[in-house]
Amino acid sequence: MAIPRREEIHSLTSDGAWLPRSTELAGEEIPPETNLHETLFSEMATSLCYWSTVVLLAVACAGLLYWRLRHSGSAVAPATDPFGIATPSWMMLSLPPIGVAASLGQAAWSAVRGRRVWNMLMTAAALIAVIVCEVRL
Repeated sequence: MAIPRREEIHSLTSDGAWLPRSTELAGEEIPPETNLHETLFSEMATSLCYWSTVVLLAVACAGLLYWRLRHSGSAVAPATDPFGIATPSWMMLSLPPIGVAASLGQAAWSAVRGRRVWNMLMTAAALIAVIVCEVRL
């Protein structure tokens, strides 16, 4: 099997072939849709969204933990299971906050190194939802 040349690979990739080349737009004005697309998906806007999400999730988790510490006597009673299988309350009280802290820490550390790990933010958000369900029940 022959290895394709760089030019052949470059012609197969979708690098915005539908957009006119910058040399073609030398005398023309750039359409406003292109400017909006470039602004919304620029490195600065993506970075701002990522760090805003990290901060908002950290604030939400801190607020829930503060509420839990202020209302520590209102723990949910363990569910009765006919087979005797139940999650210990200490596990439900301690593991989700540790998971949120670890996920947000990994997301922040990866972002500092230049990678954005959105799945870690989704993990933190899901664990915050578990904490909210514990608080509501």
